[in-house]
Amino acid sequence: MLYSFDKHQRLDGSAVRIAQHIDTGSLPILPVTRVEGFEFNEDLRGVKDWVMLDYSELHWNTENTETHLFGVNTHKFDEVFKGDEWAKFEDWVRENPPKLYLKRELLKQDVSDNVLPMDYCSWHSPYPIENKEQFNHRPISCFFYWGRSSEYRVQFHADVWTKSNAAVCDNLYYLNPFLQEESNPRKFVTVNVPHYARQPIENILAVNGLSKLSVSMRGSGRKCFRHAESPSNSVMITEANDLAWQFDWVDGVNCIKFFDIFHDINKALENPNLYEIYVEGVNNANKYHYTHYFPHINKLIKEKL
Repeated sequence: MLYSFDKHQRLDGSAVRIAQHIDTGSLPILPVTRVEGFEFNEDLRGVKDWVMLDYSELHWNTENTETHLFGVNTHKFDEVFKGDEWAKFEDWVRENPPKLYLKRELLKQDVSDNVLPMDYCSWHSPYPIENKEQFNHRPISCFFYWGRSSEYRVQFHADVWTKSNAAVCDNLYYLNPFLQEESNPRKFVTVNVPHYARQPIENILAVNGLSKLSVSMRGSGRKCFRHAESPSNSVMITEANDLAWQFDWVDGVNCIKFFDIFHDINKALENPNLYEIYVEGVNNANKYHYTHYFPHINKLIKEKL
């Protein structure tokens, strides 16, 4: 059973799609995200045993040194969850805590027996692993495709032009002549794909598979769709943080984690083990494919409930 936390039944489509694949037995599941003009659903007051699916995000420049959990510490994040309606929801959760709390933006330090990490899974078909020679001959050094949910993404896009010392393509329609005409062996592709001009993910991942590195940078939240897409057929380079994952991303083993992004991109491109990182990364990414991810999650839930 799927319940809405919002009076007007407004739910995030991605969270709902995930919730529909989660088996909580007879317990209702409540997917929660930030909603503009949110009004507490008073019908929830009759619900006693339930499961939280918290896909809410804070803000692109909020440094979360502590996990936000409804019913626990929302007062510390009152700039994100403003107003009386969120206060009503917070009070309801505090008085009626979930049997199990599934949390997207969960720090490792806050994982517990009934608070578990949740992630974005992949819905596209898995990609075969290329051999080392094919990987080493990929024509693109680094690929970044992004929407404007974080100003860090805008800054990186701008910095690619001024700091990368690479030939740069920022338009997918220029890609083929770019690869043919540019003589610089160091090639970066950085493409803004806004929500009103989405491209089929297969088209994006075709370019991703021509690149040695694929950047996954924070959006409004630390976990984003890119974490399930970038490593599908490239080496994911992503921000170093302390997030909890169902299948861990380990720096230098199945991904590259950056502190200083251009320094770490340069270092990664010179890493003699980059192909091995790619192989391990694709194998880990395949664990996030929905055909594997949800059986894993549902087994955990059955054990916990």
